[in-house]
Amino acid sequence: MNWIQSIKRAQSIKVFQSRVKSVKFPHCFVDFDRAGSLGFIINTSLISGEELVTFTKYITRLEEQGKKVLLIEINLRRKSEPIFSGSSRSIFIHPGLINWLDFPSVSLLQDINKFNADILFNLDTSKRMTSRFICGFSNAAMRVGIDEEKYKGYYELMLQIESGAKLKNILNSFEQYSKMLKK
Repeated sequence: MNWIQSIKRAQSIKVFQSRVKSVKFPHCFVDFDRAGSLGFIINTSLISGEELVTFTKYITRLEEQGKKVLLIEINLRRKSEPIFSGSSRSIFIHPGLINWLDFPSVSLLQDINKFNADILFNLDTSKRMTSRFICGFSNAAMRVGIDEEKYKGYYELMLQIESGAKLKNILNSFEQYSKMLKK
């Protein structure tokens, strides 16, 4: 990472942390089996074709179980196209929809919050702030992410995943831990 990107990232984190303190949505732990609506943030520029197939099958299985699913697809490459455009509930985030700090617009956050997800799962492993910003400002009852020290306060459940873990293993871990939350 060059020095300009380091400064940009530091400023992005600082602004994010100051803004997210003003958000007061109620959050709690939600049992996976009882959750009726699930949101997934996925950075399609970081996953392989094989992992896309695995993820698509996973989403299809959830929908067959009667769960409503929102796909928040992030691809910050120039001239990128949505992969999940055929999905009934998907939001595509590209470079034109974020500001210089990688934050999405307020209207985009409002569209995401209209879904009222029981669980929002952040599958984005990039260093970009877009997915973290969405989670920090989400009204989802439970927010799940991959363990990162700086962002512990913005998730109800953080999974410790080894570096380079396959998407299938991350999804299995997510389901395993969230099923342990049964009351």
